[in-house]
Amino acid sequence: MQCPSSPDHSIRSSVLSSGLGIKIIFRILYILNIDESSKQLKIKNSMNAVTYSLKPEGTNSEIYYNDVRRFAGRVLTHCNESIKPIADEYISYLDTYKLEKIRAIEEYILELLSFGVLWKTYAHSALAVQRAPFITMAKMAEWRKKHRRLKPYIDFARGIFLTLYFIPEKRTFATAPAPALEQIDHVCKWFEATGEFKEQALRFIRWRAFWAEKNQTELLKIFSAIEAFTAWFDQNSLAALGKYTQHVESFLADSNKRYRWREDRISSTRSRLEYHLNMVGAELMNCAFRAEYKNTQSKAVLLPGCMRGRPNNECKAQRVQEGLICKGCYESCRVNQIREMGKRNNFNVYIIPHASDLSLWSPKPGQPTTGIIASACVTTLVEGGWELKRYDVPAQCVLLDYSGCFKHWGCNGVSTELNIRELKRILN
Repeated sequence: MQCPSSPDHSIRSSVLSSGLGIKIIFRILYILNIDESSKQLKIKNSMNAVTYSLKPEGTNSEIYYNDVRRFAGRVLTHCNESIKPIADEYISYLDTYKLEKIRAIEEYILELLSFGVLWKTYAHSALAVQRAPFITMAKMAEWRKKHRRLKPYIDFARGIFLTLYFIPEKRTFATAPAPALEQIDHVCKWFEATGEFKEQALRFIRWRAFWAEKNQTELLKIFSAIEAFTAWFDQNSLAALGKYTQHVESFLADSNKRYRWREDRISSTRSRLEYHLNMVGAELMNCAFRAEYKNTQSKAVLLPGCMRGRPNNECKAQRVQEGLICKGCYESCRVNQIREMGKRNNFNVYIIPHASDLSLWSPKPGQPTTGIIASACVTTLVEGGWELKRYDVPAQCVLLDYSGCFKHWGCNGVSTELNIRELKRILN
């Protein structure tokens, strides 16, 4: 039996036109003359910069972990009669044509739910974009990971391109239309170019190849089931997890102009539904990846720079290839506290800057496999988890209890933290 070829989704095709560069130059000159005060939108206080909090009552996040596990269980139960049959058929397709090693069912359920949520959230914008530097933006998203010194300049250019070409003021559709295969190709190209959804795009394109085997009646049934499941998730996730994301909408209303020309415009302005998707996604990923993680010979904990107790210019952490190693310069620093915990429990701790090259953690021939526990805020954790999976890194994750880094969330920044009990549960 001949394996069907994956469709050319044109993610790597360039659509730059000859007049595009001239337009970019004029727009950059305009942007550089924007009133400086418009860039300095002040956040009333540090708590207003927090879009979500896993401990909204100020105690600890244990209640959150009970709530999210309970709701993730409901998600898996509810999908049995809706999207799980689609996932089962997809697994059979992958196995028949030997397209990949079959993964845990939770991963495929998360992929379908992610497709439903992201299509609902972004398809109407993506389909309105016809001429844009898709290939350039996708390459720049990779360059910023590998060239740290050039990252500020790359981010500056990406922020301009993102607003000029990828988030149109006028949209073809008021809301996301029912998916068509050609539209999925285009939206996946947009997903990768933004730099925020590359891992999702890679998975959706394989689903697209599977859907290409179906007739129109079968496709309508599939996409109707995904849409219905997404609507159920939207309504029920708000009831189950809404108390942890109650600041998102007010943050978006207050900060919309602040992100207009920034590279992190999409990452920092995620919808409330996306927060709930990633909260549940983190649980489903931990469940799906746990068996591989348990079989590793050593452990390492990756922490974001926003957990440090001192500003970047005062922190004495030592730079190594994998990131930064805490030197214990500030006793009360949460990174230092986890480092001390690592000494007692035989795991290493690294500080990882945002948008780091995670391929560095890929298993090396002849070396023991390291299990990774990564921590990040809700908006970035699932994408990072899938990237680690693509590099065959056995991983688990712990959400930050709240967001608050200087660069993305506010002028002052807030030192972040995670649930130590949850970290210990995963380590043990």
